[in-house]
Amino acid sequence: MVSEGHLRAKQRRGYRKTRRAEDEMQTRAQIVDAAEALHQTIGPARTSLSAIAAQAGVTRATVYRHFPDDESLFIACSSQWLSRQRLPNPGAWATPDDPLARLRLGLIDIYRYYRSGEQMLTLIHRDADTVPPSVKARREVAQSQWLETLRHGFGRRRSRKLQAAIGHAVSFETWRSLCITQGLSNRSAVQLMVDLVRTASGGLGSRGLK
Repeated sequence: MVSEGHLRAKQRRGYRKTRRAEDEMQTRAQIVDAAEALHQTIGPARTSLSAIAAQAGVTRATVYRHFPDDESLFIACSSQWLSRQRLPNPGAWATPDDPLARLRLGLIDIYRYYRSGEQMLTLIHRDADTVPPSVKARREVAQSQWLETLRHGFGRRRSRKLQAAIGHAVSFETWRSLCITQGLSNRSAVQLMVDLVRTASGGLGSRGLK
């Protein structure tokens, strides 16, 4: 028969084990939060391991214990930031039969995302050389889905010039030039890019577009 003292000791050990696990999870979250905050304020190229440790209130050794290399920490940081964004949804753009109407819907969605994430996205693009290949690949997959959805509606009209115009319209650098440097609203920038693509398509008409 198990004594009452033995049961209490077992319960205490279980509590301590659970508490340690919770503390480890909290420490990991603090490190990821610190990396995300620094990436968004000074950029990944200027974010050192020491700065992350100081921001999180832990030692460098603690950071290494949770993230043995820079890539694993960058992936965790990127995944957390993306989980907090409302990402563009190509599935919602495919309804209009009119390719220019589809383009308008897509650019409205993409430019909304760019504006809401402008600070982080600007620094990530600036420091592109420091972004791990796996994170770049994830972004490229998403952008290829956007482009394929927007180009699909043009069918045989997808000339090299038209594809280039759509690619230019979808680019973050294009949005930033128009809306941050030149001060256009998202709406005006969308209209400008729709007009550009219409011209590149050879003057394709657009039902429902004004």
